[in-house]
Amino acid sequence: MAKSKYEYVKEFETDDRMLRNVYVLVRIDGKGFHKFSQTHDFAKPNDVRGINLMNHAARCVMNELDDILLAFGESDEYSFLFRKSTDLYQRRESKIVSTVVSLFTSAYVYYWNDYFTDLKRPLYPPVFDGRAVLYPSEVEVKDYFAWRQADTHINNLFNTSFWALVEEGGLTPKAAEARLCGTDSKDKNEMLFTEFNTNYSKLPAMYRKGSVLLREQILKDEDKDAIIPTLPETLPGSKSAKVVPALDTATTVPGLQSGPDPISGSVSEAPSGQSSPIAVDSPVVSQETIMQEGSSTSSSEGKKRSIDANEAERHDAEEGPAAKKEAPAFKRMKKGVVIDHIDIIGEKFWTGRGAYILAPEKKKKLRP
Repeated sequence: MAKSKYEYVKEFETDDRMLRNVYVLVRIDGKGFHKFSQTHDFAKPNDVRGINLMNHAARCVMNELDDILLAFGESDEYSFLFRKSTDLYQRRESKIVSTVVSLFTSAYVYYWNDYFTDLKRPLYPPVFDGRAVLYPSEVEVKDYFAWRQADTHINNLFNTSFWALVEEGGLTPKAAEARLCGTDSKDKNEMLFTEFNTNYSKLPAMYRKGSVLLREQILKDEDKDAIIPTLPETLPGSKSAKVVPALDTATTVPGLQSGPDPISGSVSEAPSGQSSPIAVDSPVVSQETIMQEGSSTSSSEGKKRSIDANEAERHDAEEGPAAKKEAPAFKRMKKGVVIDHIDIIGEKFWTGRGAYILAPEKKKKLRP
């Protein structure tokens, strides 16, 4: 940049580089989202479209910023944990926070119509704010995420009870709030079960536990910005997801004719590299029988065996011996961002799937 006499104004900028060798936590929050959710007719107490859109926006942030190790989201907020050694933007707080907020907000608007399919774009721009907090050790980091997940449980239990009283119990919002005043978790669970036949512990984990974003192995050809399923039952790991077993076309059942696939309605095809089972009344066999008419029985059998042998040799040359099983396809993997709805309170997560997050980082050797 060319220097000029006006460049002195740069001296008014403050040095906001954050302390080194500590964890950087950036949390973003929706501004005025109570009004925003009402205006856009969000379902109560949880709108699965809004939750998955938040998750999608957060995943876009993690895809762009490799130094983020873990993210946790609930309601209209998301928390991003940066590695201890991050040197992103020389650890300048204003640059890091503004980048996270900008990436998240732009992704939220960009992917809006993929989830709210009846509305091309928001009726007015959503707004998020952000802050950065420094934590000196693993203890504070674990306690922070435990605090946010506990907050998720408390808020969701209250909202579930509140809206059950309003929408099913016929109470006004003011009366429902008065009814819940002074109640604890046990009281709310009992009320939901006895009055509304709702077992809170059976509700989707994405509502009760929030969303956890981790860096794990995914298929290499998987799109990093692929649309997230919009139903809790279809999320990875959901116990209520329906799994349809694939049909084994290499196994034939006597007397069973080839027909339309009961799932897709189309005729099943053998996978590449395997021989398709041929029915007894196949046109190939009928044509071969016609060719043998007028010959003696022994001659007919001899020719048939010869034809079968030639056919087998041709098949082996083209596709390999039918007796050999096809080698399993090698799946190329890469490190990607996955979304789950699991407990992160306690040591089980941090010593299991999240063990790499707080693991000691290797110090890079500085070049002379």
